[in-house]
Amino acid sequence: MMIIVGVVLGIAVLTVVYIATCWAPERPLQDLQPRWGFAPSVFVKVDGMRVHLRDEGPQDDPSPIVLLHGTVSSLHTWDGWAQDLKCDRRVIRFDLPGFGLTGPSLDGLYGGENDVQFVIALLDHLNIDRCVLGGNSLGGGISWRTALLHPSRVEKLLLVDANGYPMCAVSKPLAFYLAGVPLPPGW
Repeated sequence: MMIIVGVVLGIAVLTVVYIATCWAPERPLQDLQPRWGFAPSVFVKVDGMRVHLRDEGPQDDPSPIVLLHGTVSSLHTWDGWAQDLKCDRRVIRFDLPGFGLTGPSLDGLYGGENDVQFVIALLDHLNIDRCVLGGNSLGGGISWRTALLHPSRVEKLLLVDANGYPMCAVSKPLAFYLAGVPLPPGW
């Protein structure tokens, strides 16, 4: 029992030390823009929000590639992909509401249909009727939901570890199993 208490206490101390050494105050968007919003970044108004966007490659591409980032990320997630693709394809990436330099949603609503509506509003703003829509994690979930609700707007999907799709796991990682084990009363 003392070993368990020691391990838990050690983990708690390490967590506090990690937070104390890594914590940084939140910075205003205008302070971050010079570092992350340089050309070819542009800022466009969509649904009343100032959206950080990069639109590179041939502008006459009939079906541009639109890439959505995951949670705790930004359009810079796709820098490598954009670099490789922009010679032949139009590549569009942007910071989702609440991420990167786009800032918070005006109504404070996120997820599900709100994200899909935002993507469609951005496609409309850019006059894109049909695209190849790709996403990672959260962006992948938004991508497949957009394709499901607006199939005429999405030619193909590129999903990288997309979230949200209901699935029946054949096996469960040990860490997930342990995280679900209830602690004894009083812990």
